[in-house]
Amino acid sequence: MIKVNKFFFPYFLFLLFIGFKGQVAMAFLIVLLHEFTHYITALILGFSGFDIEILPIGARLSLKELDDATPKQDIIISLSAPVLNLTAAAVFYFLYRTYVGDIFYPLYMGNLTIGLFNLIPAFPLDGGRVLRAVLSLKTIYKRANELMIKCSIIQGAVLLLIFIFLLFFKTININIGIISAFIIHSSYKEKERIVYIIMADIVKKKIKFLKHGYIENKGISVHYKKDLITTLSLVDKSKYNIFTILDDDMKVMDIIYEEELIDALKVHGNINLEDFMDIREENI
Repeated sequence: MIKVNKFFFPYFLFLLFIGFKGQVAMAFLIVLLHEFTHYITALILGFSGFDIEILPIGARLSLKELDDATPKQDIIISLSAPVLNLTAAAVFYFLYRTYVGDIFYPLYMGNLTIGLFNLIPAFPLDGGRVLRAVLSLKTIYKRANELMIKCSIIQGAVLLLIFIFLLFFKTININIGIISAFIIHSSYKEKERIVYIIMADIVKKKIKFLKHGYIENKGISVHYKKDLITTLSLVDKSKYNIFTILDDDMKVMDIIYEEELIDALKVHGNINLEDFMDIREENI
């Protein structure tokens, strides 16, 4: 499905009004090629189903199955398009220096700008996804996502301050203003989405398990006084999680599986693990 962001047409008309014509069309085509590269890479890795949203600063492709990607797959998909842009920039720069063609220089600059811009480590840019994937190799996905949201908001705020600073000197850079607002808005949307990510991942995990016939386990030791939501926040989205419940002396009290926590949360609310173990004991 192709969707057009509500801010696209006003921004596009504004750029045409102030004289950006051929540059806008060329940049837009480069961005579409950028997103198409993501799509082809994802298809090669076995993912399918996509939405394209036309944005004021280009386009964004969302693969419906991309949240199921491993960190390494996410890095490959995210880096594929910037690498293509930077490679194209090198080729067009060589052609420009060799043949001095008027068309080669804007193609060089367009690919270089879009390639480098998308490597900024902020949501929803490719650099943000890459850094989140790298962080998720070191910590749980939820924590990696939270760190990236904070990083993105800080970067968006810095760009917004630069935009305001330039206004004081009567220099209006509309692109910086739009990019800063877009990064901040996308970061807060991601912050809202994380609440549903873990639950959705657990549901998808069963489908993934049935499709491949296996899934890697992950064991986590948790203090018996922790509540259910805190415990569920430790879930690794790509693995089947088994929780070992420990007392103050780090002695094993019980073993609880991730689906048991979900069922308990639905039935009993956000109780702590000690209460859940008591309830489960009574029902035996």
